[in-house]
Amino acid sequence: MTLSEKLVDRALTRRQFLAKLGAAALGAAIAIIGALSAEASVIYCCNLCRSDNGQRYPNCACSWCWTCCHRATQSIWQCCECHTSTAPCNGSCGNVSCSWIEYVGPC
Repeated sequence: MTLSEKLVDRALTRRQFLAKLGAAALGAAIAIIGALSAEASVIYCCNLCRSDNGQRYPNCACSWCWTCCHRATQSIWQCCECHTSTAPCNGSCGNVSCSWIEYVGPC
């Protein structure tokens, strides 16, 4: 086998390895994203960490709320999430125990 043939064989083997590695990394990323967003919910214009099941957690350390306008229904909604601790209480989903929405009025 000539030197150029060895280099071609090695390059193909490396290329195949990198392709498999890339496919495995993509699969892992998709699995992680799926796990992180398993409970996420979109209701009207609210992107919530949890589904709004009508229940409220009575011992919220803090609540994170924002408003948005749902253009299709021309309605303003307040989107809220209850955090079990104050670190963080900033819109991240790490310690959210429940999420809910409330109708505010027309937009």
